Amino acid sequence: MELDYHFPLFVAAWFLQMGLHEGGHAYAAYYLGDDTAYLLGKRTVNPLDHVEWNNFNSILMSVLVPCLTAAAGMIPMGMASVPVNLRRLKRRDRDMALVAFAGPFGNMVLMAICLVLHHSVQFLPYTDMTLGGSWGPGGVVWLFDELLYCVYLTSTVYAIFNLIPIPPLDGSSILRYLAPPLRNILDDLRPYGFTILMVLFWVGDAGALLRWPIALVLLFW
Repeated sequence: MELDYHFPLFVAAWFLQMGLHEGGHAYAAYYLGDDTAYLLGKRTVNPLDHVEWNNFNSILMSVLVPCLTAAAGMIPMGMASVPVNLRRLKRRDRDMALVAFAGPFGNMVLMAICLVLHHSVQFLPYTDMTLGGSWGPGGVVWLFDELLYCVYLTSTVYAIFNLIPIPPLDGSSILRYLAPPLRNILDDLRPYGFTILMVLFWVGDAGALLRWPIALVLLFW
């Protein structure tokens, strides 16, 4: 990934997918009875509303870290969150699973939009600007298509990653509802979730397990 034009495209991709992901959580929680995120102005797909600008940790994880990892030539990495009050949900375990799934589902919606647009722009003038040439309508279409790919790839990674059933990732809430015998185990793991993820993905090579589902999704591009 080259810093010249991929960097701003992947930064834009991070914020677009974050808006759909966190917005999905907020909308689901609201319709299931919890208006906590709504009252905080987070029932939106605007990513800027999901950054707590008076909280350095939120700015660090939602803005600075994604920008720095993108600048380092990686798919942008970061974290944002939407508050959910479990006591306001009508059926706690089921509704929390639905709220959790709404985040990755938001990523999937964004992936579908990118995929449709990508295959649609193939019928427009298309000039690969990496091969040289002057800018024109074809160059603009090419740049837009590059943005679509960055958004598609970033959304794919975060949809799949967040479905991993390790707390605090969304997949743990889904598994907690689908497999009641595992609830106590998942609850016990929650305080150590970030440490487990760091060991698995930063120290270990758990990321290799994500490569085949990501590669499978990219076949549709």
